Amino acid sequence: MPTLDTKLSRISRLLGKDISISELEELLFIYGMELDTVEKVEDDYNLKIEITPDRPDMLSTYGLVRALRRYMGLDKNPSEYIAKKSSFLIQVDSSVSSIRPYIAAAVFKNLNISEDDLEELIYAQEKLHATFCRDRKKASIGLYPFDKIKWPLRYYATEPENIEFVPLEFGYMMNANEILKVHPTGQKYAYLLEGFKKYPVFVDASGNVLSFPPIINSEDYGKVQPGEKNVMLEVTGTHKPTVELVVNIFSSILADMGGEMYEVEIRYPNGITEKSPYLKPKEWKIDRSYISKNLGIILNDASLKKLLSKMDYKIKSITEKELIVSVQPYRADIMHQIDIVDDIARAYGFDNFDPELTPIFTIGHELKRTEIIDSIREILVGAGFNEVFTFALTSMEEQFDLMLLPTKEVVLIEGAKERKLNMVRYWLIPELLKTLSYNKDKKYPIRIFEVSDVVVLDEKVDTRARNETHISAMIASTETDFTEIRRFLEYLLHALGFRNIRVERAKHPSFIEGRFGNILVNEKLVGFLGEIHPQVILNWMMNVPISAFEINLDSLFDLEYHEVEIN
Repeated sequence: MPTLDTKLSRISRLLGKDISISELEELLFIYGMELDTVEKVEDDYNLKIEITPDRPDMLSTYGLVRALRRYMGLDKNPSEYIAKKSSFLIQVDSSVSSIRPYIAAAVFKNLNISEDDLEELIYAQEKLHATFCRDRKKASIGLYPFDKIKWPLRYYATEPENIEFVPLEFGYMMNANEILKVHPTGQKYAYLLEGFKKYPVFVDASGNVLSFPPIINSEDYGKVQPGEKNVMLEVTGTHKPTVELVVNIFSSILADMGGEMYEVEIRYPNGITEKSPYLKPKEWKIDRSYISKNLGIILNDASLKKLLSKMDYKIKSITEKELIVSVQPYRADIMHQIDIVDDIARAYGFDNFDPELTPIFTIGHELKRTEIIDSIREILVGAGFNEVFTFALTSMEEQFDLMLLPTKEVVLIEGAKERKLNMVRYWLIPELLKTLSYNKDKKYPIRIFEVSDVVVLDEKVDTRARNETHISAMIASTETDFTEIRRFLEYLLHALGFRNIRVERAKHPSFIEGRFGNILVNEKLVGFLGEIHPQVILNWMMNVPISAFEINLDSLFDLEYHEVEIN
């Protein structure tokens, strides 16, 4: 979970009243958060608070205290954020459309940013970058000294050599390529611009570079310092909903610091014009019967208003059947009416619910599929086999090359750094061979089996891949042959109640020709068996004959089912 580092004194100051560690811990628990660590430093406490991932608005002390004040009744009215009208304009060029197309902004005046406030802003900025913004990929935040900026502003893309400015914490001019190679922040986030011939840049009306999004701000025009009265907030990104939410979250922080908020017009190249930030609350309609059904209690109008107010909602209307509430523009966690019902429950207090026994009792039992798999394990263990568990991740070399198989289309691991782990297994026999190769110094015969899933491509399902449950058994012995592995196969299938079993001669590169066959049950293909090819055995650095079978249990389960009788 993301964490918020803060101090008890800072929380108390923003609350406007002293709060003890135990009181804070109880309030955090109500919100589904946790006080992770408490460190006493002189007369204060350093706190590390685990924030629920769906509340990025609480990744600052201001955001956390805003929620606590509402819950504690210190603020009687729901929070309200309004941006004043202005003539501030940002023009977006079409050149950024394929790189980083979205931007949002707001201006704040009459602030008095202290060192603690600036530290808080930088901390919230980096926390949002690391978590909700996906390391600046979906969105990145910039703060600027407003008084140095000449409007209107322009956001466009150009060749790296054309972007020259003094980056933050550096004392000399650099171009964009040099920043990505030399500046620590540039080196860290250079991957975000890989493959692009042009880079985005943010400039003012005088041509001064304000920032090189999403990498670094300008030292001259993009550095906010303690005592700053007026600032501009800017957010760029590749995912518009994230950009809009982040500018709302950060705007609420700056407004809570006492800033007067002004809107900024964003003019896109397709003719669309927007006013930023996006502070219009979203409205949700909820059936009161839905609330009662999920909570098991009936709440009157006054109770609903009080509970929703504690969680910073504003009730727009309420009737006997439904209510309409507005959700704060900085909330990222409200995606369904059940999320609002959950907040009502938190405000009511989970300890205040009277537990009741369910009116309908059911008894759980194992699925028939699970019973069959457990029976297979018992049958094979009883026949002298040892069960093994292999890894689902493997390599193309082990699944195909060492098995003398041509490569097939399988589920690959994108960006795999480890050559030996670059795919999800397609069949089990190579993994059993790997297990044998690690135990070739053991006493023979060795009999092993595994019941596990493999993954195969399937265009008919949404994910384009599906799991299949396979059973594979293997014998390594100087005496093993096709007849022996077939005997164990038929013993297993007979014990499961299947009688119409046939082995049909076939060919397979991994097996000796003439000693391999397909397994048919009730004339349906369910697997194969045979003696492993000598070259395959040598590829796995072994020197004893090996026989094996593998069955697709999903295909077997589709057949007529017979009650399991273990003979």
